[in-house]
Amino acid sequence: MKPTLASAAALATFALLAGCSPKGGGTTTASGAAAAGAPASGPDVQVDLANMPHQRAGLWKTVLDDGDGKPDVSTTCMSGETPAVPKMPATCKQFTIKRTFLGAYVMDMDCATADYSMTAHAVVTGDVQTHLTGDSTITMSINHAPTQTIKSHTDATWIGPCAPGQKPDDDSSAQG
Repeated sequence: MKPTLASAAALATFALLAGCSPKGGGTTTASGAAAAGAPASGPDVQVDLANMPHQRAGLWKTVLDDGDGKPDVSTTCMSGETPAVPKMPATCKQFTIKRTFLGAYVMDMDCATADYSMTAHAVVTGDVQTHLTGDSTITMSINHAPTQTIKSHTDATWIGPCAPGQKPDDDSSAQG
């Protein structure tokens, strides 16, 4: 399967949101976790997806704006459980996630084969209990075609509990 710009964007977005969601829907926030586990100033701390905070359980409204003038708005029922950790393709020579001393999470990825190259950089901030914001830049070239760059901004807000009967973490989000 050859990656597309859309699939690369989805992978980067998934990695971002998987990493920005307190475990089991608890009350720890990203800034609280940073204060407890990182120095007040100094170098960034490398983390892995499995050890990142998780979004609060409940209904989240997400607005994804890639600059085309038509932001994608969706609502998703989140379980608050640990998300599935994706396996990074063997073609990626770099995949890092760091927590800054200010509490932001920064992801960088660099992947390439003879047919494509892709780099991604994303920064996510917020308390992950009521709100989170992410900005990403993905640059990709497929089959030596001209390089394409997509910049996007994601804003997610906790709305409240999921509706009765709504399945958490179901990919069939309501689009708005």
